Amino acid sequence: MVAVAQRCPDCFLECKKCSNLGYILSQDEKGRERAEPCDCREVDRKIALYNGAKMPAQFFDAHFGNYDTKAHKSLAEALRTAKFLYRNFEKGDWKGLLLMGGVGVGKTRLVCSLIQDFTLNHQVPCLFQEFTSLLSAIKSQYDQGLSESNLLSQISQIEVLVIDELGKGRGSDWELGILDNLISARYAQKKTTLFTTNYTEQKSTTYKEHKATGPGDPEPKTLAERVGPRIYSRLRGMCNFMMIDGPDRRLLEG
Repeated sequence: MVAVAQRCPDCFLECKKCSNLGYILSQDEKGRERAEPCDCREVDRKIALYNGAKMPAQFFDAHFGNYDTKAHKSLAEALRTAKFLYRNFEKGDWKGLLLMGGVGVGKTRLVCSLIQDFTLNHQVPCLFQEFTSLLSAIKSQYDQGLSESNLLSQISQIEVLVIDELGKGRGSDWELGILDNLISARYAQKKTTLFTTNYTEQKSTTYKEHKATGPGDPEPKTLAERVGPRIYSRLRGMCNFMMIDGPDRRLLEG
Protein backbone atom coordinates (compact mmCIF):
# COMPACT_ATOMS: atom_id res chain seq x y z
CA MET A 1 0.00 0.00 0.00
CA VAL A 2 1.13 3.54 -0.74
CA ALA A 3 0.54 6.83 1.06
CA VAL A 4 -2.34 8.86 -0.39
CA ALA A 5 -3.25 12.50 0.23
CA GLN A 6 -6.60 14.14 -0.45
CA ARG A 7 -8.44 17.35 0.28
CA CYS A 8 -10.00 17.45 3.73
CA PRO A 9 -13.79 17.45 3.17
CA ASP A 10 -14.36 19.21 6.51
CA CYS A 11 -12.16 22.20 5.71
CA PHE A 12 -12.39 22.50 1.92
CA LEU A 13 -15.61 21.74 0.09
CA GLU A 14 -15.64 24.45 -2.54
CA CYS A 15 -13.13 27.09 -3.56
CA LYS A 16 -14.68 30.48 -2.85
CA LYS A 17 -12.59 32.13 -5.56
CA CYS A 18 -13.44 29.92 -8.53
CA SER A 19 -16.28 27.61 -7.36
CA ASN A 20 -14.03 24.63 -8.16
CA LEU A 21 -13.62 25.61 -11.82
CA GLY A 22 -9.84 25.83 -11.38
CA TYR A 23 -9.65 29.26 -13.01
CA ILE A 24 -10.90 32.80 -12.46
CA LEU A 25 -12.43 34.93 -15.20
CA SER A 26 -11.37 38.54 -15.42
CA GLN A 27 -11.08 41.33 -17.96
CA ASP A 28 -7.98 43.09 -19.17
CA GLU A 29 -7.66 46.84 -19.75
CA LYS A 30 -9.32 46.50 -23.17
CA GLY A 31 -12.30 44.63 -21.77
CA ARG A 32 -11.25 41.28 -23.13
CA GLU A 33 -12.15 38.30 -20.99
CA ARG A 34 -9.34 36.07 -19.83
CA ALA A 35 -9.02 33.02 -17.60
CA GLU A 36 -6.30 32.86 -14.95
CA PRO A 37 -5.41 29.77 -12.92
CA CYS A 38 -6.84 29.79 -9.42
CA ASP A 39 -4.64 29.22 -6.36
CA CYS A 40 -6.58 26.04 -5.59
CA ARG A 41 -4.92 24.37 -8.57
CA GLU A 42 -1.62 24.49 -6.71
CA VAL A 43 -3.14 22.44 -3.88
CA ASP A 44 -4.35 19.83 -6.37
CA ARG A 45 -0.92 19.73 -8.02
CA LYS A 46 0.77 19.15 -4.66
CA ILE A 47 -1.65 16.34 -3.85
CA ALA A 48 -1.05 14.75 -7.27
CA LEU A 49 2.73 14.92 -6.84
CA TYR A 50 2.58 13.45 -3.33
CA ASN A 51 0.35 10.58 -4.49
CA GLY A 52 2.46 10.02 -7.59
CA ALA A 53 5.55 9.47 -5.43
CA LYS A 54 4.03 6.15 -4.23
CA MET A 55 5.89 6.00 -0.95
CA PRO A 56 4.94 3.27 1.56
CA ALA A 57 1.73 3.90 3.48
CA GLN A 58 3.41 3.44 6.88
CA PHE A 59 5.42 6.60 6.26
CA PHE A 60 2.44 8.82 5.37
CA ASP A 61 3.22 11.09 8.33
CA ALA A 62 6.98 11.35 7.70
CA HIS A 63 8.35 14.89 7.68
CA PHE A 64 11.38 16.73 9.00
CA GLY A 65 9.49 18.03 12.03
CA ASN A 66 8.79 14.61 13.54
CA TYR A 67 12.03 12.82 12.60
CA ASP A 68 13.38 11.50 15.91
CA THR A 69 17.12 12.10 16.27
CA LYS A 70 17.53 11.23 19.95
CA ALA A 71 18.84 7.69 19.45
CA HIS A 72 22.18 8.66 17.87
CA LYS A 73 24.06 11.79 16.82
CA SER A 74 24.35 10.50 13.24
CA LEU A 75 20.56 10.85 12.90
CA ALA A 76 20.76 14.58 13.65
CA GLU A 77 23.57 14.99 11.12
CA ALA A 78 21.60 13.11 8.46
CA LEU A 79 18.54 15.27 9.12
CA ARG A 80 20.56 18.48 8.78
CA THR A 81 21.97 17.28 5.48
CA ALA A 82 18.52 16.27 4.22
CA LYS A 83 17.07 19.69 5.03
CA PHE A 84 19.66 21.35 2.78
CA LEU A 85 19.07 19.01 -0.15
CA TYR A 86 16.38 21.10 -1.85
CA ARG A 87 18.43 24.28 -1.47
CA ASN A 88 21.32 22.57 -3.27
CA PHE A 89 18.92 21.07 -5.84
CA GLU A 90 17.53 24.54 -6.59
CA LYS A 91 21.05 25.79 -7.23
CA GLY A 92 21.63 23.04 -9.79
CA ASP A 93 23.51 20.62 -7.52
CA TRP A 94 21.98 17.27 -8.52
CA LYS A 95 23.94 15.11 -6.03
CA GLY A 96 21.70 12.89 -3.94
CA LEU A 97 22.17 10.93 -0.73
CA LEU A 98 23.07 7.33 0.01
CA LEU A 99 22.02 6.40 3.54
CA MET A 100 23.78 3.34 4.98
CA GLY A 101 23.02 1.61 8.25
CA GLY A 102 21.43 -1.26 10.08
CA VAL A 103 17.85 -2.44 9.91
CA GLY A 104 15.26 -0.06 11.33
CA VAL A 105 17.52 2.89 12.13
CA GLY A 106 15.40 5.41 10.20
CA LYS A 107 16.82 5.50 6.68
CA THR A 108 13.54 4.99 4.84
CA ARG A 109 11.66 7.42 7.09
CA LEU A 110 14.19 10.10 6.29
CA VAL A 111 13.96 9.66 2.50
CA CYS A 112 10.17 9.70 2.81
CA SER A 113 10.47 12.97 4.74
CA LEU A 114 12.47 14.27 1.78
CA ILE A 115 9.71 13.18 -0.60
CA GLN A 116 7.19 15.07 1.53
CA ASP A 117 9.38 18.18 1.38
CA PHE A 118 10.04 18.02 -2.36
CA THR A 119 6.45 17.30 -3.41
CA LEU A 120 4.36 19.38 -0.99
CA ASN A 121 6.71 22.28 -0.27
CA HIS A 122 8.49 22.63 -3.60
CA GLN A 123 6.32 20.80 -6.16
CA VAL A 124 9.12 18.59 -7.48
CA PRO A 125 8.11 15.18 -8.92
CA CYS A 126 9.45 12.21 -6.94
CA LEU A 127 9.13 8.44 -7.05
CA PHE A 128 9.79 5.80 -4.39
CA GLN A 129 10.99 2.39 -5.60
CA GLU A 130 11.86 -0.52 -3.35
CA PHE A 131 14.50 -2.40 -5.33
CA THR A 132 13.01 -5.90 -5.25
CA SER A 133 9.55 -4.47 -6.07
CA LEU A 134 11.11 -2.82 -9.11
CA LEU A 135 12.56 -6.18 -10.18
CA SER A 136 9.12 -7.78 -9.77
CA ALA A 137 7.56 -5.07 -11.94
CA ILE A 138 10.14 -5.72 -14.66
CA LYS A 139 9.47 -9.47 -14.56
CA SER A 140 5.77 -8.67 -14.94
CA GLN A 141 6.69 -6.74 -18.09
CA TYR A 142 8.42 -9.86 -19.40
CA ASP A 143 5.26 -11.88 -18.78
CA GLN A 144 3.43 -9.45 -21.06
CA GLY A 145 6.04 -9.85 -23.78
CA LEU A 146 7.58 -6.45 -23.06
CA SER A 147 11.17 -5.50 -22.29
CA GLU A 148 12.33 -3.55 -19.25
CA SER A 149 13.42 -0.57 -21.35
CA ASN A 150 10.09 1.30 -21.28
CA LEU A 151 9.70 1.03 -17.51
CA LEU A 152 13.32 1.95 -16.83
CA SER A 153 13.10 4.87 -19.23
CA GLN A 154 10.11 6.28 -17.33
CA ILE A 155 11.81 5.86 -13.97
CA SER A 156 15.07 7.38 -15.16
CA GLN A 157 13.22 10.60 -16.13
CA ILE A 158 11.82 11.32 -12.64
CA GLU A 159 13.35 14.44 -11.10
CA VAL A 160 13.99 12.79 -7.72
CA LEU A 161 14.11 9.00 -7.46
CA VAL A 162 14.36 6.96 -4.27
CA ILE A 163 15.81 3.45 -4.48
CA ASP A 164 15.08 1.74 -1.17
CA GLU A 165 16.95 -1.39 -0.04
CA LEU A 166 19.86 -1.09 -2.47
CA GLY A 167 21.72 -4.40 -2.57
CA LYS A 168 18.71 -6.46 -1.58
CA GLY A 169 17.96 -9.55 -3.65
CA ARG A 170 20.07 -12.43 -4.92
CA GLY A 171 22.73 -10.19 -6.46
CA SER A 172 22.49 -12.03 -9.79
CA ASP A 173 24.05 -10.69 -12.98
CA TRP A 174 20.56 -9.83 -14.24
CA GLU A 175 19.70 -7.82 -11.10
CA LEU A 176 23.00 -5.95 -11.19
CA GLY A 177 22.49 -5.30 -14.91
CA ILE A 178 19.12 -3.66 -14.23
CA LEU A 179 20.64 -1.55 -11.46
CA ASP A 180 23.58 -0.57 -13.66
CA ASN A 181 21.30 0.53 -16.50
CA LEU A 182 19.14 2.65 -14.21
CA ILE A 183 22.01 4.26 -12.34
CA SER A 184 23.99 4.94 -15.50
CA ALA A 185 20.98 6.63 -17.13
CA ARG A 186 20.39 8.90 -14.14
CA TYR A 187 24.10 9.63 -13.80
CA ALA A 188 24.28 10.67 -17.46
CA GLN A 189 21.20 12.89 -17.13
CA LYS A 190 22.36 14.36 -13.79
CA LYS A 191 19.15 13.40 -12.00
CA THR A 192 18.97 13.44 -8.21
CA THR A 193 18.76 9.94 -6.71
CA LEU A 194 18.40 8.89 -3.08
CA PHE A 195 19.37 5.43 -1.87
CA THR A 196 18.98 3.47 1.33
CA THR A 197 20.96 0.31 2.03
CA ASN A 198 21.82 -2.04 4.87
CA TYR A 199 25.21 -2.63 3.26
CA THR A 200 27.99 -0.35 4.45
CA GLU A 201 31.65 0.23 3.64
CA GLN A 202 32.99 -1.85 6.52
CA LYS A 203 32.57 -5.57 7.09
CA SER A 204 32.12 -4.89 10.79
CA THR A 205 28.97 -2.82 10.20
CA THR A 206 27.55 -4.17 6.93
CA TYR A 207 24.45 -6.34 6.64
CA LYS A 208 24.82 -9.90 7.87
CA GLU A 209 22.49 -12.69 6.85
CA HIS A 210 20.64 -14.21 9.79
CA LYS A 211 21.69 -17.78 9.12
CA ALA A 212 23.42 -20.43 11.16
CA THR A 213 27.15 -19.83 10.97
CA GLY A 214 29.82 -22.40 10.37
CA PRO A 215 33.43 -22.76 9.20
CA GLY A 216 32.52 -22.58 5.52
CA ASP A 217 30.13 -19.61 5.68
CA PRO A 218 31.02 -16.63 3.47
CA GLU A 219 32.01 -13.31 5.03
CA PRO A 220 29.48 -10.46 4.97
CA LYS A 221 29.85 -8.20 1.93
CA THR A 222 30.46 -4.48 1.91
CA LEU A 223 28.40 -2.24 -0.37
CA ALA A 224 31.22 -2.11 -2.93
CA GLU A 225 31.45 -5.90 -2.97
CA ARG A 226 27.68 -6.29 -3.16
CA VAL A 227 27.10 -4.02 -6.18
CA GLY A 228 30.50 -4.30 -7.90
CA PRO A 229 33.13 -1.66 -8.75
CA ARG A 230 31.33 -0.07 -11.73
CA ILE A 231 28.05 0.63 -9.90
CA TYR A 232 29.90 1.64 -6.73
CA SER A 233 31.95 4.19 -8.67
CA ARG A 234 28.77 5.67 -10.16
CA LEU A 235 27.18 5.86 -6.70
CA ARG A 236 30.21 7.74 -5.39
CA GLY A 237 29.90 10.23 -8.22
CA MET A 238 26.17 10.89 -7.80
CA CYS A 239 25.62 10.75 -4.02
CA ASN A 240 26.95 11.90 -0.69
CA PHE A 241 27.39 8.83 1.51
CA MET A 242 26.09 8.98 5.08
CA MET A 243 26.28 6.32 7.78
CA ILE A 244 23.34 6.19 10.20
CA ASP A 245 23.65 4.38 13.51
CA GLY A 246 21.22 3.62 16.28
CA PRO A 247 18.86 0.95 17.60
CA ASP A 248 16.21 -0.77 15.51
CA ARG A 249 13.19 1.54 15.87
CA ARG A 250 10.78 -1.24 14.94
CA LEU A 251 11.88 -3.29 17.93
CA LEU A 252 11.58 -0.26 20.22
CA GLU A 253 8.09 0.53 18.90
CA GLY A 254 7.04 -3.11 19.18
